[in-house]
Amino acid sequence: MPPPATQLDAFIVGGGIAGLLTLDALHRRGCRVWLLERNALGSGQTIWSQGIIHGGLKYALGGEAGEAARAVSNMPARWSAMLNGQSDPNLSAVHMRANACAVWATSGMRSIAGLLGAQFTLRTKPTPWPVDSLPEALAGVRTKILQIAEPVLEPMSLLSVLGSMHHNRVLLGDISSITPTDECINVELTGGLRIRAGKLILTAGAGNASLRSMADLPADREQTRPLQMILARGPLPVLNGHCIRSTQPWLTITTVAGDSETRVWQIGGQVAERGAEMTSAATIQAAVQNVRAAMPNLSLEGTEWSTYLAPRSEYATGQGGRPDRHGLIEDDRIITAWPTKLALAPLLADDIAHRISANSGSLEVPADMARPTTATPPWQEDRVWTPVHSAAPA
Repeated sequence: MPPPATQLDAFIVGGGIAGLLTLDALHRRGCRVWLLERNALGSGQTIWSQGIIHGGLKYALGGEAGEAARAVSNMPARWSAMLNGQSDPNLSAVHMRANACAVWATSGMRSIAGLLGAQFTLRTKPTPWPVDSLPEALAGVRTKILQIAEPVLEPMSLLSVLGSMHHNRVLLGDISSITPTDECINVELTGGLRIRAGKLILTAGAGNASLRSMADLPADREQTRPLQMILARGPLPVLNGHCIRSTQPWLTITTVAGDSETRVWQIGGQVAERGAEMTSAATIQAAVQNVRAAMPNLSLEGTEWSTYLAPRSEYATGQGGRPDRHGLIEDDRIITAWPTKLALAPLLADDIAHRISANSGSLEVPADMARPTTATPPWQEDRVWTPVHSAAPA
């Protein structure tokens, strides 16, 4: 006879930031809840991210605080409270890259006007960067350098802290079947473990579509927007911030912790979005040119460059554009969710938690079951690195 099913209030599939924060929220509400991860915690969008807790700057550059800007406007303060240990979950052990981002514009009038417009519309407004502590990388920049209270965290550290916090509620495995009934959702894992859950929560990013198909739900509620991120490593100064061109973040740069000889920059923004349609070599060449233009006094001697594809899986908007908020679909007992951005994950967790009642109390995953490790960040993977001289324009 098959083993009896484990009874849960909720079963979460997908161990990125959305799944882990939802697990935390439900556990604190007294729910009997487990999380299943197929690979490693955060593999995919969370570990690919730059760790910036956006406060709406990139959405307000046109001078109007639209829906997207309003959605994230309170998120830096909420994340800061968690990162300072002042609210749950206590994330004070998470390693930080920076407590604020630098913001500067190219010399074009539209860029400067866009940045000034954002200052009038944002709830958390950019302020002048103190002249006695300007980032080394921005020496020689002729436009005003501002700072905005957008914390920057280390995604791998965030995943590790949350994974350790909920070690006894997380398991490694894969799903072989999903069978909805009027009373519950029956889930069977490869290996024979059976789950009987009041709610099934899908937070698996790009994996949501196949899971929905397994449950006989439409798989077309998800969209993918491509992105090719750039990495630079070498004797680079610490920099976390945005260079604005026209009304768009032209370059968004964050610095991985390390000594002065081995620092790594993650580079996103327009150059990464356009790179989605280019080869890696062409994307690197464009990134080198853009960095030189944005920071004219910065030496790139001794640096190496690489790229990685980081497609963004999101709730489908119908037009293919970026969603303004997190996405959530509730199909009876199955909830499918996408956070849209790292910053919005706590709001998504709240939204899900308010839909689920606690009936059973806490239950730990048996100690003999496998647990997922934390995902490896892109710069620690085996990859081809290009010296800057071969990527520079002729």
